[in-house]
Amino acid sequence: MLRSEVSVVNHAKIGSPVQGADRESRIQRLVKVRNPYEVYREAGKQGSATRNLEVTVLVKGARLLRECQKNWNRLDNKDRLSRLNEACTYNQGIWAAFQAEAMKEDNPLPAELKRNILLLSVFIDKRLASVLADPNPEKLAQVIKINLHIAAGLRGSPEGELPFDVE
Repeated sequence: MLRSEVSVVNHAKIGSPVQGADRESRIQRLVKVRNPYEVYREAGKQGSATRNLEVTVLVKGARLLRECQKNWNRLDNKDRLSRLNEACTYNQGIWAAFQAEAMKEDNPLPAELKRNILLLSVFIDKRLASVLADPNPEKLAQVIKINLHIAAGLRGSPEGELPFDVE
């Protein structure tokens, strides 16, 4: 993991730059938007360097899982499990950081959005734990889609424009 990725995973300042800026006033502007996709899209317009880093981290997580899916039958069991563990651990780190940030008392995001982030992170954690306990490439699709759709929202892309196809 790159040092800049670790920073995003460790701090997970959803919708905010890692350095400086008036995060609270920016988030106050975002809370007026009800649709979470719109919130992420609007957040993507702010702090483009951090936004790009968050997109990069989410897309990398999706790519790692997608590579496991694509190569499932090509790899021996030991290599498959090693890559799967790496991909799942990376994604668990991303979502654990989002969860930790959403749970902070001083997090100014709207309660509904924080709740949705928490629910999503719990779902992803359960899904990845299920994959590790009983490896199956089809179980990865939902996590890949969630990562890519959130990355698309952060990028401000139309919902249909994803960086790669998801099966």
